[in-house]
Amino acid sequence: MTPFLRKVVELIQENPEGIRIVRRVSSEDVPQVPDEEGTSGEMMLVPEPGRAQFGVFPVEPIDEPNQFTYFIDGIQHSQLLYYQETQQYGILPVVYGYVSAMVLRRDGERHLHPDTHEVQEALYLPLKAVDKRIFTRHRIEVHDILEERELAKTPFATMLARAGATVARIRDQLERKMALDWISRQSPADKAWLVVDGSIADLMRQLNERKLVRVVGVSKSHRTSYLNINEMLKVFSMPARHRSSIFRLRRGYQTEEVHSWYLRLRWQEGASPTYGLVRVEIPVISEPSEAQEIADKVSSWLLQETRPLSLPDPRYDRLIYPFRMCEQHLRSRAPSEAVMRSALERAAV
Repeated sequence: MTPFLRKVVELIQENPEGIRIVRRVSSEDVPQVPDEEGTSGEMMLVPEPGRAQFGVFPVEPIDEPNQFTYFIDGIQHSQLLYYQETQQYGILPVVYGYVSAMVLRRDGERHLHPDTHEVQEALYLPLKAVDKRIFTRHRIEVHDILEERELAKTPFATMLARAGATVARIRDQLERKMALDWISRQSPADKAWLVVDGSIADLMRQLNERKLVRVVGVSKSHRTSYLNINEMLKVFSMPARHRSSIFRLRRGYQTEEVHSWYLRLRWQEGASPTYGLVRVEIPVISEPSEAQEIADKVSSWLLQETRPLSLPDPRYDRLIYPFRMCEQHLRSRAPSEAVMRSALERAAV
């Protein structure tokens, strides 16, 4: 049992009024992140020498050694621990959220090793509906999941979904913090590159100053489309070891400080259009020829990261192996289901 869970057990034992411990969770009570609906963004084509229109191009092997040295990924876990009965708002869920992230480092012999590792544990609940001083006394970190105006009209299931979404947001913040810490330690002479699981657009917005940073974002999800129908058809028909044209992302009136392109890591006949497909992001590069060179170089390095396969993970077609190593390491350190059950049984004594 983690020190945080011990504090939660003490809180329940000392303040049992209205608390109902959940020993058996139904499938309806799992605080999962709600599925994100597909949305549309916009893009501005980035000119590449000799390529006037949007297209797809083969990624040729390069002689330069792979410079990917650091990788950041994280995990999250949410579980309904207990619910609080209140006269004014009825039943309120109290969710335990475990978030962890790590930096994986590759040494000169190409071996991967843990570099830094951070964990955040907290309870997630409608904090404005309870006495938060109880949590303060027990030094328990809490995150509010609802605005006060939402308390009376939000059903239990929606509260659970909101808790899951909040845990996911905290994980994103932790990964972004670790990436910013890494960037702050880099000097202009450093040649190492950092690869981040997901978009780096938010990361670029948080930089205090605009400077050259060797950071790559790899997005495995394609729920937001930045291309028109014909452009997306070219991407979905793209063979393995090909990339699309470079483009710049736009969301509403905001133009992101990243260049992006699609890359097909692998392909097999009969697969879905997104099989092996990732979207890559790098910080904006002003010189078109340099942007093209970096895009080809980064694409070639990412293709090298597809071996060994990330099986048995169901995302193996898009999950590069260093990210799988991050997730395996983090899961091995996270509290198991048995530990969670033990904490609940001890709280009920």
